[in-house]
Amino acid sequence: MINTFASPTLPPSNVDVEIALLGAILLDPQVICNLADTLPAEAFYVGSHKKIYQAAVSLYKQQQRVDLLTVTNWLVDRDLLKEIGGRNKLAMLVGSCVSSINADHYAELLTEKHIRRQLATLSTELDQESHDTEKPLAWILENIEQKILKVTQLRNAKGSGYWQKIDDIAFERLCKELEDIEEIENAAQRDWLMRKLAKKWKFSSKKELLDFHAKWLDSQSKTQLYTAKEYFAKYGNRDQDWVVPGLVPTESVVVAYGDGGVGKTRFAFTLAKYACSGGRFTYDGAEIDPMKVLLIETDQGARNTSKLLEMQDFFEDELTSDRLSICEEWTVGEFGKLKQMLKQNQPKLVIIDSLMSVSTSSIYSENDTEYARPIVRLRHLAQEFNCTFLLIHHCNANGEIRGTRAIKFSCDELWKLTRQRNEIEEFNALTIEKSRSRGPGAYKFMYDDETWGWKFTGRLEDSAISQGTDSQSTNIMSRCIKYLKQHRGIPYEAQEIAEELNLNRDTVRRDLKRAVNEGLVNSGRGKINKRALVYYIGSRRDQNLTDQLINLTDQALITSFPLHTKDSGLTDQLINENLKFSIVKTEKNVDQFDQLISWGCDADRETNPTDQPELISCEQLISCQPKIDPIVDQLSHSLTIEVNHSLTQDPPKTVSKQTHDQSAITLPLIQEKCRYWSQIHQREVEAFNINNQLLEVSCKIPGRGTQSLPFTDLRSCEQSPRHTFSIGDKVVILEGKNKETFAIITTIRADGIWLKCDDRKKSLARPYFPHQLVKA
Repeated sequence: MINTFASPTLPPSNVDVEIALLGAILLDPQVICNLADTLPAEAFYVGSHKKIYQAAVSLYKQQQRVDLLTVTNWLVDRDLLKEIGGRNKLAMLVGSCVSSINADHYAELLTEKHIRRQLATLSTELDQESHDTEKPLAWILENIEQKILKVTQLRNAKGSGYWQKIDDIAFERLCKELEDIEEIENAAQRDWLMRKLAKKWKFSSKKELLDFHAKWLDSQSKTQLYTAKEYFAKYGNRDQDWVVPGLVPTESVVVAYGDGGVGKTRFAFTLAKYACSGGRFTYDGAEIDPMKVLLIETDQGARNTSKLLEMQDFFEDELTSDRLSICEEWTVGEFGKLKQMLKQNQPKLVIIDSLMSVSTSSIYSENDTEYARPIVRLRHLAQEFNCTFLLIHHCNANGEIRGTRAIKFSCDELWKLTRQRNEIEEFNALTIEKSRSRGPGAYKFMYDDETWGWKFTGRLEDSAISQGTDSQSTNIMSRCIKYLKQHRGIPYEAQEIAEELNLNRDTVRRDLKRAVNEGLVNSGRGKINKRALVYYIGSRRDQNLTDQLINLTDQALITSFPLHTKDSGLTDQLINENLKFSIVKTEKNVDQFDQLISWGCDADRETNPTDQPELISCEQLISCQPKIDPIVDQLSHSLTIEVNHSLTQDPPKTVSKQTHDQSAITLPLIQEKCRYWSQIHQREVEAFNINNQLLEVSCKIPGRGTQSLPFTDLRSCEQSPRHTFSIGDKVVILEGKNKETFAIITTIRADGIWLKCDDRKKSLARPYFPHQLVKA
């Protein structure tokens, strides 16, 4: 049995464990593979054991087999065999080991003993340091910290449990010290502390420390696995937001490069002016909301910057000028200073002119991959502060982006600014070469000598076809964008927008696809018809109907259609004396159902379609003794009941129940292979094919074969499925041109269920049937 307790007269050690571990190494060649890089030779207390272990490690690093014969040969070649005790010593080590299964555990025990010996030595050194009054206390503390750090680095590199926690603490401490140094504005002091930190943590140079810091930034987000359904549930409803609609996305880094003299800075100032003042920068309908802008101008100089502010009229009003903040001095090593500016000003757009001028303090060449690391840092800040960075850069002699290609790979958007000329005029062009938010595109701008700014004129391909500033396609696209902005968040199919705007469906579909490609409109799949494409602006709201409910009026009514005789009374027996209500007569007969009601009425009475709704007071209605015609009683579902009551009281349950019962009895839920009552044939029929376009259902009629019957002919029988719709229910339309539209049930009649959408002033032009709707 191995004795794990060391003698109190000796430094912390365990000779038995050393023997067992060396025996395992000589017995099993695989053991040294797990120990060579993690267990130092100093972990062995006995000198001969240390040399034997060094022989095994040396053979392993030379990619030679480690066993009794090879270790013996290595010691003989170096005249060390007698020093370790000869061949008998090696044979004893092998004989003392039965199995190598516990080798890792033995290595941890030796590491612990080694660290304890180091701590014992360190305690003596600490006592000496504490009495040394000639050295400054700060130097003594730093020296002690270095020695303690050296001791903590002695344990097994694979570490687990306690040692892993120590690793995490040290790692977080180093990263915290890096962040603290970045907060220092004095460049000389920051550089001195960075070099000191590199020396403290045993980095070979400041560059190696910065490499480590960049890797640490890249590893900030924790890896997490999702199923496709979980991933879509978490991120699927997030749509791209824009600083400039279709051009500058939020939380991104945009690099705009071009040749000298093309007007890159003036373009950036034009963009800043529109961002501060708001208004139209590109297309009609894609206006910019005013926002704060931070301009880091280190390339032009104060005189040129002031002149640009004057010529582009940043001082037209105080709000515009107050939204712009300007910084003259900043470098890529001062991210702490940049964070302070972002916290203080909270800009939505940050313009840096230029990448070269703010990288003068970088220790990397512009052709080094590490030159693009500040862009990665800016992407982290863009997400943290919900802003977008626009970096101005230059191109090389070949017209490509200057410096390392890592700049192109690190940014979210890459623009190329050029000056071009056709047969008629000279103009500026912006080409989107890379984008994570939209499709590629090229746009034409005209330079304005009076304002020193860029003026948008459209796509390059449009200008090649038509010399006008706005093509017909652009006008139609703008009309669609305006319509979607008026109904923000509501998804529409192209056909619905075409009908609302009286435009050709194919033209609208084409221009909406163009708007999606240019980032002006969002698109997605329909929630019910998965194959249909829907278009919308802003965050999609079709899953939250709370925001789409119409405001119900305080004047609640009990509505009925006119009964044309004095004798034909009202069928609703659910009058509550505490409720205020009115009976409103409709203006005119609208369908065959109204004609059925007139069967039991006075034929001599004529109805004036221009009559105003007739209001009957509560007392008049309660005092009347109506005669209920049997036919009218059977068709009493034509009465639409809306009860007006106090906001603090719920409507009586009896009213809502009666309304539901009557609607359920009147309108069947039409489904295939179900039985219904046909009013035409006065018998039960079985439905087997539903035609929603013709509003007919093919039925098997006993004794008469198969016939197509209108939906309005069918009524529920005992075997029929029932719907559960009531007035005021929120539904989604499943069929017709209004498919996937959200609506509210306003009326339930024999000819169908009438609906109203909250984004339309009038009710829909036709009724729907229960099987064509679904509750939202």
